[in-house]
Amino acid sequence: MAGTGRGYRLVVQSPAQARLAAGAGAVNRTVASLLFLLLVQLTLTGALYWQGKGSVEHRARLLAPEEALRIDEIHISDDQDGEVVLRQSRGRWLLPELQDLPADQSRVSRLLDTLSRQPQGFPVASSAAARQRYRVTSYQYHRRLTFYHGDNLQQTVYLGRSPAYRRVYARNSRDNDIYNLRYSQHDAPVSADAWLDRRLLQTAPSRIEMQGLALERGTDGQWQMNGGRQPDSQQLGSLLQLLKELRVTGLADEDSQRSLAEDGIVQRSFRLWQEGQNHRLDLLAFDGKLYAHDSRYPPFFSVDPRQYLALLQLDRARLTGNAP
Repeated sequence: MAGTGRGYRLVVQSPAQARLAAGAGAVNRTVASLLFLLLVQLTLTGALYWQGKGSVEHRARLLAPEEALRIDEIHISDDQDGEVVLRQSRGRWLLPELQDLPADQSRVSRLLDTLSRQPQGFPVASSAAARQRYRVTSYQYHRRLTFYHGDNLQQTVYLGRSPAYRRVYARNSRDNDIYNLRYSQHDAPVSADAWLDRRLLQTAPSRIEMQGLALERGTDGQWQMNGGRQPDSQQLGSLLQLLKELRVTGLADEDSQRSLAEDGIVQRSFRLWQEGQNHRLDLLAFDGKLYAHDSRYPPFFSVDPRQYLALLQLDRARLTGNAP
């Protein structure tokens, strides 16, 4: 164009180009808006997911952790009117039905931990029909677990059918949701004997008296007999291991309890010291069966027969080193 400065060009945009540019701008604004909406949607979805996840995990615990800490009595019953009671006293779970003998502490802890700490994920069902089908109603169940703090009911949990090995459907009474629990109804028996601590006779003594022989562990960890002599290390090791691992297999039945108290024959007796306390352990035989009695507990127990015979056959002469 004449009269313009050197190096300048005048660009004239056609109407078509103007429309194209305007359209491109509109498209860019639309894309930006869609991206913004997508970002908002993702943010909301994430927030709802984590909120829902936390809610499900909280709800999925059939027994609230704070409730589990308060529980001091558990009633376990089945649909055949069987029932066992576990009661906590001074930090230990006991069996009132068995004269307050100690229960298997780890078994009780596993029950409470399973219900209060094991995340169950999403419920498998929640309808009334499902509750009946899976047998987790207040009138149809395989196990009813009732938890108390003093006289106050804390929670009731129903264990129903088993969908697979070591799995069970479970529901608490406050919620309709049913969960597939990693547990088994057989882990919660209704027999007090099944809850008995099989290790209650086990001891790691610092002093042993038997048949006029006294064995005592010194502060240096070395064992000595009467007169300062040392016992045979192999025989002593066998004795200590047997006392440490002695396992209860059950309780003598009611008739045998009376007969043992009146006519039981003591085969061998030990006086055992541990942590400043001492008790007597007797090995008895009656009617062809083998029993043990611990002075710390009232009843007579059946014990592992191999361990019983090993304690009975322990050679005193070899223990003292006087065997020919």
